[in-house]
Order: sequence, then C-alpha cells, then structure tokens
Amino acid sequence: MARTVHFHIGLPKTGTTFLQTTMWENRRALRQQRFLYPGSSRMDHYHASQEVRGASPARMRGNAGVWQRLVDELAAWDGDGLVSHEFMSMATPEQAKAAVAALAPAEVHLVVTVRSYVLQFPAVWQEALKMNSDLGFDAFMDKALAERPGKRGGLRGGWSWQSQDIPKVLGSWAQAVPADRVTVVTVPPPGAPRGLLWDRWREAIGIDDSAFDLDVSYANESLGAAQAALLERVKPHLSGPLEVGTVRHRWVRKYFGHEVLVPQRGERFGPRPHHVAELATRSAAAKDWIEEQGFGVVGDLDDLLSTAVPDGTHPGDVTDRELVDVAARAIEQMIRDVRELTMERDKLRARLRRKATHQPVGGARAVAGRIKRALRK
Repeated sequence: MARTVHFHIGLPKTGTTFLQTTMWENRRALRQQRFLYPGSSRMDHYHASQEVRGASPARMRGNAGVWQRLVDELAAWDGDGLVSHEFMSMATPEQAKAAVAALAPAEVHLVVTVRSYVLQFPAVWQEALKMNSDLGFDAFMDKALAERPGKRGGLRGGWSWQSQDIPKVLGSWAQAVPADRVTVVTVPPPGAPRGLLWDRWREAIGIDDSAFDLDVSYANESLGAAQAALLERVKPHLSGPLEVGTVRHRWVRKYFGHEVLVPQRGERFGPRPHHVAELATRSAAAKDWIEEQGFGVVGDLDDLLSTAVPDGTHPGDVTDRELVDVAARAIEQMIRDVRELTMERDKLRARLRRKATHQPVGGARAVAGRIKRALRK
C-alpha cells in the first residue's frame, strides 16, 4: 500500500483545475519520485468523488467501481499517492471516514485549498451558470448568502454553500483525519507572483518539480462581465439535447463558454458592495476558525481577508449595446468554426467518393452505403 496518500478535497474554484492538470500531465515525472496520481484519466477522480458521496451503480453507469479502482492502484503502489477532486468537499463526516478507511493502512493527509470568499464567488457563479443554473449574479448571491452555514438554503450541489463553507467542509473531514495531518493551502490574492499557488501546493504535498513541464497545464479561466451576461441571456433558450448534463457540459460550458466567450478577454467583475461585506465577514470567521483548529498552513491566512474586487461593470449592469457587441463577436467566431468543420467534412466526403470509384462492385456498394449514411448526417 502507498505509504502516504494526499487527499485533496478542493474547495471548488480555488485553482483546482490548474493544480490537477499540472500534476496529471507530469505523471511520469511523479512516478520517478515514487509518487502516484492514479487513474486512466483525470475524470476518474470526479467519478470517484461521486461514489465517495454515495452515488448508486445505476447512476454511475459505465463508471461504477472507479473509486475502488483508484484504491486498488494505490494499494499496489510502494510510495506516496494523490486523490484530488473538489467535489469531495461535499462528503458527510460518515462518507469522509469511509473514504479514509478504504485507503488503510496508508497514512492519509488531507489537503484543502482555500480562497477569500469575495474572490471565490464570482467564479462559483460563472461555473454554475455554465452548467445547470439560470440565476443572475445578484439572485445567485442572495440565495447563496441566505444559506447560512449549517442550514440548507436555495442552492444545491457543487456550487452551493455546502461545498464552499470552509469550517463545515474541514469540520466533516477532520473527523476522519487528525489535525496534525490536515494542511490548508491559501490561494494568493490578485497581484501575487505568478506561480505562487503552485509553489505552495508543491510544498504542501512534498514533491520535486525540477523535471516537470509546467507549460502543459491550464486553468479554468473566467468570463468577463458582458460575456457572462450574454450566457445568462442564452441559457433560457437552450432546449432538446442541450438540456442534457453531458451535452450541456461539452457544448455550453466547454465550447460556447471556454472556446468562444473566454477568449474575448472581457472585463473582470466582483459582487455588489453589500455582498462583498457579508462575504468578507464570513471569510474572517473562517480564518479565525482555522487558526483555532491547529491545522498546518502553507501560505498566509490573511489571504482569506482579501477584498480586492475588480472595478469592472457588474454583469447585471451590462448594457444592451455591450451585449450586442459580445454576441456579434461570438457569432463571427462560431461561423468560422462551422466553416472549418464543414470544409473538413467535405474533404472526408470527397475521399470516400474517390475510394468508391476504385472498389470492385461489391466493395463499391458497401462504400456507397457508407457515403449515403455520411451524407445524411
């Protein structure tokens, strides 16, 4: 069994995508220092988080058993290992205890990345908007803040207070792991040196990155205010297959959000002043709570007090003229994308036709059938 398993539970929107992709793309270098990031893909850790949180085999479908496969890989490993997904943050105390017990006799070290709520929630809202939420930023914040710590509110799932509440999340997992094996890593505020979060992460889990390629990772970049406002307007019009979770993830979140809107490099934004005040109060309370627990800290807990809100336009105040400009640029990008895909499709069709002319009669009929099916698509 692995000697030590570093169990990274988020929180969501604290640089997790950047950290996970950097680690995943450098798995070979990690293995050379006897450090295992298990799985056949990064998504295995997402599916594992679902099983840890009680998802049934029927819901997991083809991904059922992935948590046990990760456990088995770690059991066969002689060295250290890592499990990492931000939705582990939503585990109950009982689920956390079961997950830690499954990794025995390895010594489990809990790693939690945390950030000022003031800086975190604009990113949380955007992620919810790209997926299953139609709420505007103001309405989202009102619901999020109505969900007092320890009480259920209007938001559900990975973007609710359930996954963001630092004392609640750490309190649940600290029932499974002693305080001296819990490390809190703070996300640096805006203006900090580039790479500081990675340096803190590297220190927290004890790896050597001298042989790493640090240019292969990517971050889950944010939308600008006008771009987010456009997506908010588009969401109610999505229908048919675009309402299905996996399809929505691929085409609304990844294509329209990350490939069309993010490259526009829109103006960054923050919450309304009254929301900032409440988030700052909760961040300060979380800082005090962490200090009382005696957890290890890599970074500076004062990072949680940052209220450095960008002075860009709030998404709720974006004008129709700004929306039209963003939409026009988005449509132009999408036309170019369709053109490139159509040209590629036409090349494939021409290749099939040329192949058909050189086939024997029987083979030609088979190729003709493939061509007809392709042309109908």
